[in-house]
Amino acid sequence: MNNHVINSILLVTLAILASCADAFSQPAVVDLTRWNFANSDVYPMSGNWEFYTSKLLTPLDFIKSNQRPEVIWVPGSWNRQLNYPSLGFATYRIRMKLPGKNGGLAIYFPIINSSARIWVNGEKAAETGFVSADENLYKPKLAGTLVGIPSNTVDLDVIVQVVNYTHFNGGMTSMPELGKISALLSRINTTQSIENFFAGSLMAMFIYQFILYFLYRRGKPYLWLSLICLGVALRAMIVHGGSFMLPNLFPMVSWEIWKKIEFGCVYSIVALFPVYIFHLFRESAPPWPIKFFIVVSALLCIAVVVTPQHIYGRLLDIAHLALLLTFLYAIYSVGRAWKSGNKDAKIILLGVLASFPFILTEILKNTLLFPLDIQLRYLVEMGVLIFLLFQVYLLANHFAQSFKSLESLNQNLERIVDERSSQLVIANQVKDRLLSIMSHDIKSPLNSLRGILHIYNTGAISPEEFKTYAKHLEGDLTKTTLLVENVLYWTTGQLKGVKVKLGKFSLKDALNENIELFQTMLSNKHITMENTLNEDHCVHFDRDILNLSLRNVISNAIKFSFDGGKIIVRCKQTGDHAVIQVIDGGLGMTQETIESLQSAKTTKSALGTADEKGTGLGLTFCREYLHIAGGHLKIESALGEGSTFSIWIPKTLESEMILAAIHEGC
Repeated sequence: MNNHVINSILLVTLAILASCADAFSQPAVVDLTRWNFANSDVYPMSGNWEFYTSKLLTPLDFIKSNQRPEVIWVPGSWNRQLNYPSLGFATYRIRMKLPGKNGGLAIYFPIINSSARIWVNGEKAAETGFVSADENLYKPKLAGTLVGIPSNTVDLDVIVQVVNYTHFNGGMTSMPELGKISALLSRINTTQSIENFFAGSLMAMFIYQFILYFLYRRGKPYLWLSLICLGVALRAMIVHGGSFMLPNLFPMVSWEIWKKIEFGCVYSIVALFPVYIFHLFRESAPPWPIKFFIVVSALLCIAVVVTPQHIYGRLLDIAHLALLLTFLYAIYSVGRAWKSGNKDAKIILLGVLASFPFILTEILKNTLLFPLDIQLRYLVEMGVLIFLLFQVYLLANHFAQSFKSLESLNQNLERIVDERSSQLVIANQVKDRLLSIMSHDIKSPLNSLRGILHIYNTGAISPEEFKTYAKHLEGDLTKTTLLVENVLYWTTGQLKGVKVKLGKFSLKDALNENIELFQTMLSNKHITMENTLNEDHCVHFDRDILNLSLRNVISNAIKFSFDGGKIIVRCKQTGDHAVIQVIDGGLGMTQETIESLQSAKTTKSALGTADEKGTGLGLTFCREYLHIAGGHLKIESALGEGSTFSIWIPKTLESEMILAAIHEGC
């Protein structure tokens, strides 16, 4: 074999090896042919991208010559990954295979430090700021970019030129996302809404704490805490991955100004947080570290003012270290305050410990020494808000205690006033209640009686027709009589006190006497009254109070019984008591209503099964007067299953001396 053939074989072999080396050094084409953008979420474009440092390559450059790239991970900065200077320029490239049929796709670039020009399949698609290798011509901009992709694109070639002469991190530090425009816009809106929520909450807390500073005599802690809230809120509206609310509202303000505000807020918290802790627990917090934190914070803020971003940004780790020291100072100071007996210190310590993991994670995410790839957002905002929750709880607890003290003072004052003017108050109550009852519940049946008598006297109705009306009038007058008795008992008790008159009498006679009064009302509703009391029993009790109680309980049973229903009255002996039970199968009551009748001072009246009205006085009187006389009223009921009212009265004179003592005090 001659030398010419051998040389040809060697050249072909070297070419093959070179092409293989290029193939292995370049990232493979991302295959998304099976990705269903219609049903799936957006595709995160994180991973290995082609990287060309110190070059601003266009699609034409890739056609003219074979470029040999490095590989870089996106998201990430080139100075952290490849140890290139943060200031400079470079080109990123990624190639993808998309499904054959697609439409409405786009790529969203959240932020690119610091200006970028984006090419899609050879066409310039977008530019943020102004891209130029000349530092004097280049202009940075804080903005996200949404780039559309032509429909039915199969082979996607994305080229991103990045120039950074300002930021301390160069390159694509945020993860691009590929998906339907609608899905991307939804994610953008959600992200911005969450960030704006945090910013709005922090701004509200800033205003709230700032007002407390002026209202409270010892309000310096509220001033420092309000400034912390303001700083974190401003950062949330400027920082990478945030809503960019302020840059969007004020586009005329330069990129550098926004960055100075952002980093100035972060560096100032190095002093604000320990000063807040010091003024909150002056007796326990050592003063000498405060000077150190103030000096460190002041030097960092001065650097923000007088140096460009790529210089003061590199001081971030110093701020991180100082912030960790402020947490140690806070834990030490608050812990000492807690041990010394300060009850508020426990709540503040819990708040500090609860917020620390969020701040620590944010520090590990952004440190320049050993950064961790953490994609969590809103860490600082969540940490501060969690701490504020404990602070707000503390304030709310203080206000609640103040209100309780004020309430107690008011109650004592009200008690004194009530004691001195009790007679006048009682008289007014009696007057108002009497006027209400007279104007509604007593006046109405009397007017009805007068109207019927007038019609009868004029001959407009016959005697037979009058008899029909008379039955209803008798029932109304019976209820009115019962109401008058209730009112008389109530007014007498309010003005003169309740006088119990114990005596021995027949329970059977008393029961029959009261049942007889309601025969007309029972007849009008076709209700059967069954009295099962056969044997006579003698009791020692106040007969008037028993009569009043029986009438009200029987009237209530008739009121809530259905037409054609049945009421059972029975008596049983239980120890030293006689128990009279009135049982109906009417509407029944809920447990809430039963508790109201048994414990409330006043009750509301409900309409009966025939729309009968009441005043709400009757059962209240029964319960109160029976208790004063030594008995009590028990109510058992279920909604829709009727009610049982049990009147318990003593049969002997064992408690007569006790009752007499009670009555003298009434």
